[in-house]
Amino acid sequence: MGVINEEMLMRRAEHNEGILHSLEVHTALIWILFQRHDLLLLQELVLQEEGIMDINRSLGASCPNLKILYLPNNLISRLSNLHRLKQLQYLNVAVNNILKVEGLEQCEFLEKLDMTLNFVGKKELPSVAALRANIHLRDLFLTGNPCQEVPGYRSYVIATLPSLKRLDGIEVRPSEKIRSQQEYPFVKDVFGNEDDVVDCDASAEDVDENGHVVREYTPASRVAEYVELEQKKKKDSGKVNNQNQRKVPERRTGFDPLPMEGRIYQKNEGNWSFKLAESECGTKLVLDVAIGRYMDTSAMDIDIQPLLVRVLIKGKLLQLRLPEEVKTSESIAQRSRTSGHLVVTMPKAVVKRRHQKDTYVVEATKEKKVRQKPHVKFSEIENIITPPSKPVEDPSSDVPDRPLARMRREESDEVPPLE
Repeated sequence: MGVINEEMLMRRAEHNEGILHSLEVHTALIWILFQRHDLLLLQELVLQEEGIMDINRSLGASCPNLKILYLPNNLISRLSNLHRLKQLQYLNVAVNNILKVEGLEQCEFLEKLDMTLNFVGKKELPSVAALRANIHLRDLFLTGNPCQEVPGYRSYVIATLPSLKRLDGIEVRPSEKIRSQQEYPFVKDVFGNEDDVVDCDASAEDVDENGHVVREYTPASRVAEYVELEQKKKKDSGKVNNQNQRKVPERRTGFDPLPMEGRIYQKNEGNWSFKLAESECGTKLVLDVAIGRYMDTSAMDIDIQPLLVRVLIKGKLLQLRLPEEVKTSESIAQRSRTSGHLVVTMPKAVVKRRHQKDTYVVEATKEKKVRQKPHVKFSEIENIITPPSKPVEDPSSDVPDRPLARMRREESDEVPPLE
């Protein structure tokens, strides 16, 4: 809850984007004067749901040229300090705690007044006569006020303010003006009585069947509800801030002892990029952690267990479970000279042999299965030396020296064919 002040006006002004604390002294003074000049030229202002209880002099002094002023859903109990708003054309004070129409006589250009859902009762309705000074007033809203429920309310207001064109959003016809003037002597005595007066201090509470607190709709009850709502908002915002507040883990000075029982979870407190994979030969596990090139190696520590590897980088833990058991005594940790990555090589404790089955290829020409050797890697081919092949013996040497055989051998030589 509060009052209208210059800070609130500058915060609500659309062009207020300056950051005063970052400026120099003389520049800040110039900026404040510039902002005040802008407020002097401000023509429309919205101060909705600000918990305003009183309109002080800051509004008229800072924004005398306002034409449109929105003050709905506040806790204003009295229209005051509006006499400087000579150019004001539209005033919205709906859903407040106003009991009486007053303080607007010097708003000479006022055309529309919205006082919906206030507490103007039967006794206070004659105060609308103060609006006769506002000769340009055309629209008046008193919907939701206690006076609206009194018979003869509309005729009384129309007869009191003959310049109205609309009352509560309903057009006032010339015939209705004539009828209101005729009914005025009979209804004027109804308003202004002491009956049905709103008790501003009444804040009686009751509890319904469901255990909810039920209050009578009075200015005091609206203030009590607003206070409770603000307290609830602060409490809820505190819970949200506590939930959104992320706990930053403290930097570790060393490795924690491993638990004797239970599951060991993987951790990456520093959000490091890493890769854990098997080497090409299949006999080692390689962990590659992307660390900055210029990070000092003294800020790192490594702990290798048969099924676990832990890396401590600047007090932040990277803990990974290994898919296979490794030899801790033969593991090596190195830093890359180019990228600075940390590479941990861990030989496997048990190396499984890779078996490759023979394959058979069918040759289409010979129509028989030929046995083919398994595929050999390029690295293995370099160490293979093929022995020289043996000369193939001529099968015809076993054939006895016969003229027919000799003729066939001679024919096999390169002899031109007979013509």
